[in-house]
Amino acid sequence: MRFTRYKTSRLLVATVLPVVLAAGVLGLAHLSPVDLAALSPGSGPLVLDRQGRVLFLGLAADGSRGVKLPPGPLPRLVTAAFVAAEDQRFWEHPGVDPVAVARAALSNLRAGRVVSGASTITQQLARLTYPGPRTWSRKVVEMCRSLRLEAALSKEEILRRYLDRVPQGNNLTGVETAALAYFGRSAAGLSPSEAAVLASLAKAPGRLNPLGRNKKRLLARRDWVLGRMAALGFLSEQELQTARGESLALAGVAGSRTGFPFLAPHFVNLVLAGEKGKEAGTVRTTLNLTLQRQVEQILLSHAGRLRAGGSRQAAAVILDNRGPEVLALAGSLRYGPKDGGYNNGAASWRSPGSALKPFLYALALDRGFTSASVIEDTERRYRIPGGEFFPANFDRVAHGPVSFREALGNSLNLAAVRLLNLVGPERYYETLNRLRLINRKERGPEYYGLGLVVGNPEVSLLQMAAAYACLANGGIYRPLNLRRDQPPGGEAAVFSEQAAFIVSDILADPLARSRAFGGAPAMNPPFRLSLKTGTSTRYRDCWAAAYSPRYTLAVWVGNFDGRPTAQQSGASAAAPILADLAAALFAAGPPEPCPRPEGVTRTQVCAFSGMRPGPGCAFQVEEFFISGTEPARECSYHRPHSPWHRLDTAYAGWLQERYDKGAEGRFRLAGFDPDLTRVFRPETASPGTTSTWATPARPDPREGGRINIVYPLAGDRFLLTPRDEGVEVTLKAMCRNRMRQVSWFVDGREVGTVGPPYHLTVSLARGRHHLTALGPDGLGDSVEVSVQ
Repeated sequence: MRFTRYKTSRLLVATVLPVVLAAGVLGLAHLSPVDLAALSPGSGPLVLDRQGRVLFLGLAADGSRGVKLPPGPLPRLVTAAFVAAEDQRFWEHPGVDPVAVARAALSNLRAGRVVSGASTITQQLARLTYPGPRTWSRKVVEMCRSLRLEAALSKEEILRRYLDRVPQGNNLTGVETAALAYFGRSAAGLSPSEAAVLASLAKAPGRLNPLGRNKKRLLARRDWVLGRMAALGFLSEQELQTARGESLALAGVAGSRTGFPFLAPHFVNLVLAGEKGKEAGTVRTTLNLTLQRQVEQILLSHAGRLRAGGSRQAAAVILDNRGPEVLALAGSLRYGPKDGGYNNGAASWRSPGSALKPFLYALALDRGFTSASVIEDTERRYRIPGGEFFPANFDRVAHGPVSFREALGNSLNLAAVRLLNLVGPERYYETLNRLRLINRKERGPEYYGLGLVVGNPEVSLLQMAAAYACLANGGIYRPLNLRRDQPPGGEAAVFSEQAAFIVSDILADPLARSRAFGGAPAMNPPFRLSLKTGTSTRYRDCWAAAYSPRYTLAVWVGNFDGRPTAQQSGASAAAPILADLAAALFAAGPPEPCPRPEGVTRTQVCAFSGMRPGPGCAFQVEEFFISGTEPARECSYHRPHSPWHRLDTAYAGWLQERYDKGAEGRFRLAGFDPDLTRVFRPETASPGTTSTWATPARPDPREGGRINIVYPLAGDRFLLTPRDEGVEVTLKAMCRNRMRQVSWFVDGREVGTVGPPYHLTVSLARGRHHLTALGPDGLGDSVEVSVQ
């Protein structure tokens, strides 16, 4: 009977036990699923400068800061340190270490409490991936997961995922993150001592915090890890002693308890804005952190001076033209709430003033003008949509006939508007669009009109810098790069290489800008640098840009709320900052000269007329020309043994104003008496007679005919007060050919005949009036105006 019962029990055990074990295995399998994708931790964007220095590390989805190890071999010393500290039989066991389990159990039984663990690196990875309460049942689940991980992954793959996940204190996850935060370099570049510090943190990242007060305890743990590394053959005795002798030298970005900085914040924000929608990862940028810090310091050093002049903010950009790449970008004096410092002045749209002029002059060179062309810098009204445009120079002085070189170098508004009127606003608008300087595409050239050249289109400092880099790159425009791995964008040939070179030479010529900027030290650097400034209406925005073949620098000064400055200009506010930036950038040596391209010649010309010198030209200069555009006509301004500069009658009004002030100098009108008293005699009115004539042929307002009425303009309205019955208006005509006299007609009646400068004051009654100016040959110009 006893034998039968024993036999029955064995049969029952043999039958039930496999079922129980199978159920247990199935239960554990259900409780210990493994998702291999979940083993890779999320990471925030890591932004590095061009040398790999950390600028910013964003938060991952779980709120931690983590950077994965780069592809390739695992860092040798870091791997050795963690294996020595956490799992010395990692390379042999199947995920669970039976020896360690037995040793831990014996130790815990002897102590009567838990004093030793037996978790392998694989088990720690399972626990970090699937966190939960530390109970015996979860320990069994962890073991099952570890076995499954070992079956699915190689040892190297398990170790990589562990090193990417291991906590390192201060909300940092992973050894690459900690290496960058605590030592300022990648985990692969750590010393044995530094690798041991990271391995020490795995035991108690909070208690052994490198930024905390328990550094002695951390060093003791590090020394223990180093000893284990030496015992396992990872370090020699000499290496062990050297590593133990090192102090805990935190470097790089671990200067505060936050662990990571936020350097070049405006630049980083700009980079991250371009990364939206992309997987977070490491972003290697074009920024040079050393230069960035210099730029920030230089900007801040001018804060007091700027504030005294009514400017509370400034921004600066430096480019390497070879990309072009952004080397430094400071969007405000200081990133913060004061004076809107969070705003990025390098990316904000502002009115650029005269900073757009070089692109008009480059376009004009490609349209047939030369650097010796004479441009009229005279006062003139222009009809634009919505009214009249009456430009003025910054110094409120009209300079008369000026060379192309002087007009650009001295940033003369009257000459620039005249040049734009000749080249055509539509062509210039298209040029600005190709330079990506038109941000409001819905506004066409007719919206901006002649104001295109004096800064009506709003642009950003970055856009402006990229456009100047186009000139530095021989007229080839390329989009800016913020990332080292950014694919090249589409480039466009905006100007000829010859035009870009000549404009660059003009902007680098201190004599060309001496009339307006000769007394400004910041506008005359100690080395040759192409330089231009701009000032917007009411002194709101002050700009300065400069470039060499290698670098482009740009500065903006103003207020983010749009308040005007205290009459600060680009030359007085922005140029001194630019000068300091250039001094820092070229501290090792002056910039290289701009090489002259093929197709550019150098020819002697008259300094006043820009024509081929004649025997009477006492003042001559050498000027650059695009091959084939050298002047063929001999100078018409000068005659042998005569001191006068003879101008055509288009300058009659300008010359009379100078004559009235006693400042006519040697300028005279060609074909008229050199005695200006006899030329500018009081106007004589002819007897009022009714005359008839054929309607005069209207001249091309852009090219100019023989006679042009320059005031009033067609469609002008004059408003009267209720008591007035009429208004006095000075009629003004401009003659491009020599003309002894011009006859003026009002509503078909001749009211006067006058010589240079062809001005006549008349009284106009209420109503519409037809005004006509005719030469002796009966050709001229007509306009209609109204008096209301």
